[in-house]
Amino acid sequence: MTRGDRLCDLIVDLLSILRSGEHDVAWSRYRTVHEAISDLERLHGRIEEGDPAAREQLKLLCAPTGSIDEIALSSGWADTWVKLVDGKYRSAFER
Repeated sequence: MTRGDRLCDLIVDLLSILRSGEHDVAWSRYRTVHEAISDLERLHGRIEEGDPAAREQLKLLCAPTGSIDEIALSSGWADTWVKLVDGKYRSAFER
């Protein structure tokens, strides 16, 4: 499995979480959860097509203080978030 595949799998997991209820986006770059979902869906397609810029954009969103990180912390799913980025999908972020 390639890193791009792993990043796509991460996006699928994130979309599942974001679609599951209300989330606080106040500290992110997004105005609404729907906007975050749309952005992740677009990135998913671009990563599937092999776009390296999309991979880097996702990595920035997931970095500490990145928009997805901030949503996770503000919305009460920080533990799940850490298990995803430091556990399940850690290899996808390594160079």
